[in-house]
Amino acid sequence: MSHHKHPKHPVYPGELPPALAREHARVFEAAVEAGRRAGRKAAKKKLKRAARHGGITLSKALRDATLRDAEKAGGRAAYAAATKALRKARPRALPPLPPAPGAEPQHAVAVAGPAPADTAAPVRTRVRGSQIVLEVLRTQWLSQSMVRIVAGGEGFADFESNGAADQHVKVHFANPALGLVPPYEMRSLRGRLAREDLPVSRSYTIRSHDPAAREIAIDFFVHGTDGVGGSWAAGAKSGDLLVLSKSKGKFRPDAGAEQHLYVGDESAIPAIAAALEMLPRNAVGQVILEVDSAQDEFEIDRPAGMALHWVHRSGEPSATSTMLANALRDLPAAHGQVEILALGERSATQEIRRLLSHWDLDQRRITTSNYWTPRKAKRAWRTLPIGNPGSPTE
Repeated sequence: MSHHKHPKHPVYPGELPPALAREHARVFEAAVEAGRRAGRKAAKKKLKRAARHGGITLSKALRDATLRDAEKAGGRAAYAAATKALRKARPRALPPLPPAPGAEPQHAVAVAGPAPADTAAPVRTRVRGSQIVLEVLRTQWLSQSMVRIVAGGEGFADFESNGAADQHVKVHFANPALGLVPPYEMRSLRGRLAREDLPVSRSYTIRSHDPAAREIAIDFFVHGTDGVGGSWAAGAKSGDLLVLSKSKGKFRPDAGAEQHLYVGDESAIPAIAAALEMLPRNAVGQVILEVDSAQDEFEIDRPAGMALHWVHRSGEPSATSTMLANALRDLPAAHGQVEILALGERSATQEIRRLLSHWDLDQRRITTSNYWTPRKAKRAWRTLPIGNPGSPTE
């Protein structure tokens, strides 16, 4: 959830004087033109360097196409920077933004489902590259605490996978009592809703991406009624909407490593499972996964040489667990070309990192990432009365 300050009473486009709107447009035109020139100049410099030092020579047609693409990319980057700068400088007086260079017109898509009796059917606008709206196709409980949500639909075309094992997205959740329709126009909602009623976002790993079936899967860890993500996933059903951001992530298993050691808690299981599927089938090593009990275990596809060990907290709070570090201490210190991936709660991964620093390893092959911290406040939606006047449909 963003912590940027926003005006309580925003000024809408219709309130701006024509002179300001014209000046606004001139700033964008100048920024885009400067970005195009800078993009072309940088690309020409890179091409000359590649030809001089790398012996890479492009045909004239390919070189011209590359420079044109660089111009477009520079223009788009300048447009984005100008948008951010102007919004920051004039948060109370921004006219409508001109269309981005080369942008496609937006099309409205009606959302399935009955409309309120006294209003027209809500309209959902597809916003390419911003919020991606998918439809839940099916759900599958993998264990008593892990549920897989498989989604697809028309919005699948807007999702681009980066191919990383740990690729993750921001999933946006809205209070169901408000009847908001995605994608959520946050700038408008901040001026109309109480802070506790604004949509929130949480990071989740893309467990799988199937372009042939046009589906993605996300595994949600469900821990009681805490938070909004697990609670939503526990009750999700076919036809519900799943709102995502673009994906990020960079970890790809090192096929050249002699051994692999992957460790993590429930939050890390989706990324570790995806990494195991990407390993060569002759890979060897160990996987250590921390869950609460045997009822939280489930089958994970992996190379036959990757031994899987489950460790159980047995009711101990996950925020204070030292199971993973203790499991590593019980192992003989590894040597040589060993790839290590450690994901999970912040203090646990920090302790693992300190432990591994004493092993005789190539530290560049060690990847650790803090997936969560217990200090962050949990969020639960408040119940609103029927017909609440502050419940706009967006």
